[in-house]
Amino acid sequence: RGSSSASQPSGSGPVFISPYLTKKQIEESPSRTYFLRKASGDVDGAREKENITRRLTCAFLQECGQKLRLPQLSIATAIVFFHRFYARMSYEHYDRFTVATTCLFLASKVEETPKKLKDVVMETYKTQHNQEKAPEPETKEFFELKEKILVCERILLQALGFDLSVEHAYRPLLAYVKSIKGTRDLAQIAWNFINDSFRTTICLQYAPRHLAAAAAHMSARYLETHNKRAIVLPDHQSGGKWYASFQTDMEIIDDIKCQIFAMYREKGQNNNSGGLSEATLHHLMSDKGEHGSSSAAPAADAAAPSPSAAPAVTATPSQPAEIAIKPEPKAKAEEGGAPTARENGSSLHDAPGGCKRGQDGAGLEDGPLDGAPDAKRSRSDGA
Repeated sequence: RGSSSASQPSGSGPVFISPYLTKKQIEESPSRTYFLRKASGDVDGAREKENITRRLTCAFLQECGQKLRLPQLSIATAIVFFHRFYARMSYEHYDRFTVATTCLFLASKVEETPKKLKDVVMETYKTQHNQEKAPEPETKEFFELKEKILVCERILLQALGFDLSVEHAYRPLLAYVKSIKGTRDLAQIAWNFINDSFRTTICLQYAPRHLAAAAAHMSARYLETHNKRAIVLPDHQSGGKWYASFQTDMEIIDDIKCQIFAMYREKGQNNNSGGLSEATLHHLMSDKGEHGSSSAAPAADAAAPSPSAAPAVTATPSQPAEIAIKPEPKAKAEEGGAPTARENGSSLHDAPGGCKRGQDGAGLEDGPLDGAPDAKRSRSDGA
């Protein structure tokens, strides 16, 4: 790209021509190499440690963003920046809290919801250190904190290749639910799954429309499990399968589902909470119901926890009332809601010629809303 190695940030990996990464590229990232070295070559241990670090820092971003009263879209964009940064850089060279704070500050400007650097530094400092007060703005310590973020912002911009474009899966999801006259529950549960996908690197691998399709499918299966009745996603008007609306296929959908379910299992094992039951996960992975048939779900599934609570979705002229989602108490501190769905049901990442991996743009979707518990763990985490 014409830039010398001297101009590259410390610990950077190879310059990726496409913002979409393969699993192999993610496995070979500088961050994974760092955790692998710390784990003395234990591949599974390194992967688990990086996953936990990622999940905790996303929760930290979510909590700080809510305290700053940033719209969910801005928080989501900050999490995208964080994932993209550490796909190229190493945790060894860059403190994750400094980078996360910088991502939040930059995202607030990119999404035109700017916050003063002083306010961002104060909230992130208090959250990271579990304190009620940050250093006084007039002190040398506070000045140095701000300077650290400004320096990191330049490194972040360079690591992102100055590409600040981020799209989210809510647009194609809500447009699809609207087009099939789906219920509020279908939209809300799908929204929840999109939120939870933030804890993974799905955003680095797939365009938003693919995640939207997987979330819609998972939502239908989840509602089948809990309502004990079939939820059918109608075939596309062209005569193709329902997922033709998203220009995707079941192979991609299944891969996204597997990654989300792996995160649920890992989170449940580490926290003894927050995971879906095995029976529910099994049913969510099932393609039953796609053609209108479904078996009754086990009674035990009725008590299975749902995905993270969804932010409020307010009905707009282009978003019909039947998919307007009432705010959940857990998300009342949030503002902004969902992006307005496009009338034609397309994603901003949709491209002529069908869906192909590794083309352009890595859109990250909304972050987890059960961030507070994880964020508390992150303060004592040594990653």
